[in-house]
Amino acid sequence: ILGFSTPPGRLSMMAFILNALTCALGLLYFIRRGKQCLDFTVTVHFFHLLGCWIYNSRFPWALPWWLVQVVCTALMAAIGEYLCMRIELREIPLSSAPKSNV
Repeated sequence: ILGFSTPPGRLSMMAFILNALTCALGLLYFIRRGKQCLDFTVTVHFFHLLGCWIYNSRFPWALPWWLVQVVCTALMAAIGEYLCMRIELREIPLSSAPKSNV
């Protein structure tokens, strides 16, 4: 069903790409570590591969499916790592004023 030639194929591919973007936000909220984004992204896509293999009772050999998966993996990892690194690289607020608990 994936392909550029039919409207349902284009819609399916856009759904995969939007899913990668929302999963990148999930990496930001659940993982919060830039170094671990690629690991979790590959793990999620590996489980997706296993789920597709079990559901269809055969290994996915279609080239468009693999291309979409590679693009979605790259998008999810890159955007997730970018978002996590922005959080990690924030300045730590330091107060020079002494604390008084009077």
